[in-house]
Amino acid sequence: MAHRLEPRVRSMESADLPRVATIFRSAFNEMYRRRGFGPVVADQAVGAVIAETYRSLDPEHCLVVVLGDRVVGSGFLHDRGDTAGTGPITIDPAHQSSGCGRALMREICARADRAGVRSLRLIQDAFNEASFCLYGRVGFVARETLVRGSFHSRPDMGSRGPVRPGTGADLASIVALEREVTGIDRRKDHELFLRMGDILVAGDGQIAGSIARLVRGGVAVLGPAVSRDVDTMRDLIQAGTRDLPARTDTRLLVPASHHDLLSTLYESGFEVHSLCTYMVRGDFEPFRGYYMPTLFPESG
Repeated sequence: MAHRLEPRVRSMESADLPRVATIFRSAFNEMYRRRGFGPVVADQAVGAVIAETYRSLDPEHCLVVVLGDRVVGSGFLHDRGDTAGTGPITIDPAHQSSGCGRALMREICARADRAGVRSLRLIQDAFNEASFCLYGRVGFVARETLVRGSFHSRPDMGSRGPVRPGTGADLASIVALEREVTGIDRRKDHELFLRMGDILVAGDGQIAGSIARLVRGGVAVLGPAVSRDVDTMRDLIQAGTRDLPARTDTRLLVPASHHDLLSTLYESGFEVHSLCTYMVRGDFEPFRGYYMPTLFPESG
């Protein structure tokens, strides 16, 4: 009888990156293929870029799971003090349902516990019942439904309130507002956004909201975005798209409970692609304002 290999979790090394990137592409594409969709990760370099970026932010919490000496999956813990995020979690399709995902998630949860994390958060594709079950088994609870979708930018999308480019001098106010609304403290993520993209802030004097934006190859991704009221969030979204080339594919995640914000987006041609589940292990209080998460970095 062949000996069954037990999964082992260890820190990610530079030599692991090609394999991590391959698994990232195959795992996501296979998940979508099973549900009748086309591939969502066309470029294998995407996984490597994500892994490299996360290693620059949280090098001690980038992990791989191995069987024997072969890497079969990876995962990331984004420690932000009392609150942390995790993801993406990917397992080679050939080794799913083998205990590798559970071993990886248990190690991530154990590291979060040792770091004193009180609220560990992730975003999960709602149609992926297997991952929902996996996360539930290690203590995650569904707290919000998120709407994933996009619309095409228009040059006439002008904001009513004052919105301007953010700078490093705004970081303390941005972080404080996000902590107030969501309980998340992610200064290092916003520093990353200022290097890789840009952040817009709303308000004349005191900051009433902020939105981060990454633009690459005809695609704009908005988020995280935070504000105390829906009008400010509308202004931020409009200001974040009005300077883009017409019909830029603009992507974002919106809590389904923000029905008033969604109504405005529908009028702008917002199309829903899928639903996601905002899951939390540990403490959670409902958002105290308006919030749009982001899948990069996956820290809340």
